Amino acid sequence: MKNQIIILALAGIALGIASPALAGLETGEQINLTIRGVDAVEQQKISGTYRVGESGKVRLPLLEGLVSARGLTPEQFARAAEAAYKDSGIYSQPAIEVEVIKGINVDDRTVISLGGQVRRAGEVPFRKDMTVIQALDGAGGRNDFGGRNLFLIRDGKQYCLDFKNLEHKNVILRPGDSIQVELKGVIDRWKGQDETVKKLME
Repeated sequence: MKNQIIILALAGIALGIASPALAGLETGEQINLTIRGVDAVEQQKISGTYRVGESGKVRLPLLEGLVSARGLTPEQFARAAEAAYKDSGIYSQPAIEVEVIKGINVDDRTVISLGGQVRRAGEVPFRKDMTVIQALDGAGGRNDFGGRNLFLIRDGKQYCLDFKNLEHKNVILRPGDSIQVELKGVIDRWKGQDETVKKLME
């Protein structure tokens, strides 16, 4: 009987130690995504650092919709991302690995998060009166695949800005904002609406 109690106690301790590693992704967390099973050019398009948005989802390059992440382990999210690329007919055998970037406080609202088609995805420190273009410059600017559509995510809402519009690039940011640069399309046209952007600048 004593041996059984000891075994159960040790199992409980083991589960207690393992549970943080299996914790689900949370809003605001940064993840590092690496894709294999595709050629080098495609790897460069997809691999990078991304942020779980206020909606609990992640915007990944080439995909029209967002991929749910909140509550999933990194491995579960990796499988969901693979399925999204397969279901969209973009890649036939993608192999994705995801790891959480440690040391980032989910409640830290003093940074701007940048992802997608930028040269250095991640976070840049927020400064008073910081503009969209200044934040992008902090990430090294758009990479060679960057399109004109910039998705600004704020308080759970998404706004589509036009990189070719000077007013849009000079939108003042708030702490905790996230910017995703879309992959350049064959026809690189702006997908947003003037009325939506005007509300953002009010």
